[in-house]
Amino acid sequence: MKKIFLILLARLSKQIIKKHRPFIIGITGTVGKTTVTNFVYDFLRTLHGERVYMSAYNYNGEFGIPLTILQSKSPKKNFILWIWVYMKGIAMLLKRSYPRYLVLEYGIDHPGEMDFLIDIAPPDIAILLNVSKNHVESFPVFQDYVAEKMKLAQAAKKVIYNKDDKIFDSLIQGLSDKEVLSYGVKDTDCTIYAKNIHAHLEDLSFSLVKSDESCEMHYPLIGEFQVYNILPVFTLGISLGMDVQSIRERLTNIHPQKGRWSVLKWVCESFIIDGSYNGGYNSISGGIGYLNGLESDYNKILFLGDMRELWDYSKELHTEIAEQIIASRVQSVVLVGEEMKHFVYPLVLQAWGEDRVFSFLHARLAGKKVRDIIMSGPDGIKTFIFTKGSQNCIYLEEGIKEFLYDLRDVDKLCRQAEYWMDIKNHFFESVIAEI
Repeated sequence: MKKIFLILLARLSKQIIKKHRPFIIGITGTVGKTTVTNFVYDFLRTLHGERVYMSAYNYNGEFGIPLTILQSKSPKKNFILWIWVYMKGIAMLLKRSYPRYLVLEYGIDHPGEMDFLIDIAPPDIAILLNVSKNHVESFPVFQDYVAEKMKLAQAAKKVIYNKDDKIFDSLIQGLSDKEVLSYGVKDTDCTIYAKNIHAHLEDLSFSLVKSDESCEMHYPLIGEFQVYNILPVFTLGISLGMDVQSIRERLTNIHPQKGRWSVLKWVCESFIIDGSYNGGYNSISGGIGYLNGLESDYNKILFLGDMRELWDYSKELHTEIAEQIIASRVQSVVLVGEEMKHFVYPLVLQAWGEDRVFSFLHARLAGKKVRDIIMSGPDGIKTFIFTKGSQNCIYLEEGIKEFLYDLRDVDKLCRQAEYWMDIKNHFFESVIAEI
């Protein structure tokens, strides 16, 4: 039944695209897709208002793209609502009006999926962010995963890409029949690049350079890596014929989404850096690096969950994270999940001893431990807690609740809708029963 609905929705979505012919900006990569999709959407909304649409639910993939085109929320297992979504799509096909611009996130987790998505909605502009090991169960050969991502660029009329990603850079050089624009930080041979980057708490500043023009930028974002989420938007504006100053005037009201490096306050001017929505190697590594860059007299805590969907690469990448933790200036580490327990905990325990590293299978229990560490810390010292981990069965946002100072901030955490809370409560009850 699921397959039948997928085929029906895909065909209907394809017909809607053919009839209404919206201008499609397609975004793919391994890290940062959803953040960049939101930033692009916010930027285009300042130009075209209600004529721009993106999924309110961060949908991507074989069901996500059709549901986005149909402007619908997934009915989950409700058969009647699936029929309603289909009927809504038919009405949309018959209407004269439809959004002029679609911002779509092209996520893939198995071979052939990008072909399926492109057949429905071929992009006018493809934005390629980066590529690293992911979904390795379905893509045991990394180059197959890279090739699947590259299909978006091959199908687009215009390509924007991260020139610092040498894998994409080498492949995109062969797209001689397309207009290609690039951005970077390390490589300055780009359409635009950033330099003089300074990442302070709740303030990211850098100089954006295009040809001989340089502009100072300031955004309320945490971490140098966020530059890679902002530069694609400027490059998009340039591709649409805008100058840097005009783009900067438009791109002012950008903020991280829930669970994606958002900042929550705690006692004694301390901060929770909430990256609980999801987590992979690059983002966790970046968080460790960010804490290392903070002043040495801060009490720094890592609250980390498993990196999932790594399969044969799990030991390798978790071990690399363990080595980075050991070499870091972090005072305490609290780990959640089987992968962290098996690959990270033993190495850090051997290097640091049992007073600084702790492992749990349950995020809520782990959160209580983080609270205990905070409460037992030295008086008058600011604490920074960096939280990051995969969403599948980890749910670190529930651990954050255990040490969240102002409970009114619960609504700032990700996955707090009734649907998600039912899933999480059932999961935690099951884990407790096993323990």
